[in-house]
Amino acid sequence: MIQLPTTSHRIPRMVAVAGSEFRFVTAHLLRRLTSEALGAGRAPEILEVAEGRALPASCDCLVETAGTRPTDLGMPGVRQDDGLVEASLDWAWSVDRPVWRGAYIRHGLIVAADCGRAHVLGPVRALRIPGVRHVQAVLPAVAAALSWGVDPRALREPLFSWTGPEHMLQWRGEIGGVALFDDAASCTAEGLDRALDSFDQRLTLVTGGLGFHAGFELLDKIRSRSSRVVLLPGTPNWVATTWGRLADAVTCLDLADAALEARDRTLAGGQVLFCPGCLPRDGEPGLMQRGDRFAREFLQG
Repeated sequence: MIQLPTTSHRIPRMVAVAGSEFRFVTAHLLRRLTSEALGAGRAPEILEVAEGRALPASCDCLVETAGTRPTDLGMPGVRQDDGLVEASLDWAWSVDRPVWRGAYIRHGLIVAADCGRAHVLGPVRALRIPGVRHVQAVLPAVAAALSWGVDPRALREPLFSWTGPEHMLQWRGEIGGVALFDDAASCTAEGLDRALDSFDQRLTLVTGGLGFHAGFELLDKIRSRSSRVVLLPGTPNWVATTWGRLADAVTCLDLADAALEARDRTLAGGQVLFCPGCLPRDGEPGLMQRGDRFAREFLQG
């Protein structure tokens, strides 16, 4: 555990994380950073606040993952530096420009700053999360931890060993240079749509099963975001036929077969997304269990 600096950093009692759909990622990472750096007895309570919802009366710090609430400008916290409200910002984050106090990206590096003193935490590419959009969820968490007096050096290990929320685009490991991301908690077509949006490169998608209803509304995403599709048993035939015209598609016998197909069909440097996009049926592994089982089959080589 680190020693807090003697300057006037105040640890809040309750922190609200608001903003984009990735606020749960920011909240998850912030809990990890503060619990490891400050200790369980000193870390604040951290909760998520959906768009349009009022902040709890006991909240004394606001961390914004995107945009700024004009009515909450007076509350201490961390907000995005978008060039419009800079004069009112205390601690901020940005992917476009350096900030005076907070976190930003510079030449592919994550930089922590306090009154202009810059500390390089490490390269963005070393993060175990997919896509640049997720980086926008990491920076607010880093800036918030800094604002409470956490030494930048104490952030490096928990930040770059963090794999994301469990079964929610979670990095599960690599084999043969291929990274596996587990989004087993997604059980709707909308969840699959959001998961595909999180990646910056074409990937191998493992999805489908009994009760899978996503189809025509995802055709553009299948064409543009996936290089091959591995379909789980029970996927409707019309999905396999239609998607097979847009990407290299194959239907598998079970999770083990799907893991083998995904591993063998993905080149080194590639990414595999496990996102069934539907609820498991009776007799099948549960939401979390199927993610664990697929990861074991995929990573055992």
